[in-house]
Amino acid sequence: MLTDSVQCQAAQAARYDQSPRTSLHVELASFVDTFSRRKLPHMAVIQPTPDHVLDKATIEQLKRVNTTAVVDVLARNGYEPHYVYMPNVRTMNPGQRLVARAITVRFVPARPDGMAEKPGGEESPEFAAFELAGPGDVIVMESMRNKRMSIGGDIKFLRLKQRGVDGLVCDGGIRDMHTVQDYGVGMWGLDKTSNLGTRVGTPYSTNDTVAVDGILVRPGDYIVADDDGVVVIPRIVAPEIALKAIEYDDLEEWIRRRLDKEQLTPGLYYPPDDEVIAMYRKEKAEQGG
Repeated sequence: MLTDSVQCQAAQAARYDQSPRTSLHVELASFVDTFSRRKLPHMAVIQPTPDHVLDKATIEQLKRVNTTAVVDVLARNGYEPHYVYMPNVRTMNPGQRLVARAITVRFVPARPDGMAEKPGGEESPEFAAFELAGPGDVIVMESMRNKRMSIGGDIKFLRLKQRGVDGLVCDGGIRDMHTVQDYGVGMWGLDKTSNLGTRVGTPYSTNDTVAVDGILVRPGDYIVADDDGVVVIPRIVAPEIALKAIEYDDLEEWIRRRLDKEQLTPGLYYPPDDEVIAMYRKEKAEQGG
């Protein structure tokens, strides 16, 4: 069931995007009110999305940073790759870059009794997630690490385009990419598929803690994704990691320029230790950077 706290979602969206979006906020408030007055089957779990902790300017800067640099920075700050990097999830429409807040959906294996309990239509957990999402958000689906688990296609994902959702990440299969690729929504998954997912899995919850490709994702975490892969930045450290990743990306560029100029072995500066980082910061400060 949706809790009363879900009703703060419209206000949260307003804090993220300060430009006028009156119609979006009205839609969201109406959606939340509708759900709060309905009695859903026991199985449905729909929870609110935590507030953004990154502002738009930081997100835009972070979008220019490759996932490889984000992995390196997370590893230097206590989050090893096996905590944050999805090794088998890949881009379905190359060239997209994503930094967005996670709104999660969990699928469970299909079984007749569970399928009968699942709310139908707009009350189904994946559609509930779509209505909670907007610009700056990514739908993250635990899909049982199975290509046969089709999590949707052109008709379902048209709603993501309509709502301006930034992307979708799953560890299942995605249908109809020949059409979905034109929606302007970044898609990352285990693979493309033609299978009928409703015979394989059932959407169980919205904004629950999930495991995608074996990696923990919580609602409100940030997903960074590009052609190289998908990485999770835990919400609790997102402001710190974002700033460090932006600096680290610039540091790597500084190292590349220096090595190219000096024609020396990469081992002189890379991977960067405290001494190299101090050299970089000193030079940046002298240049007024």
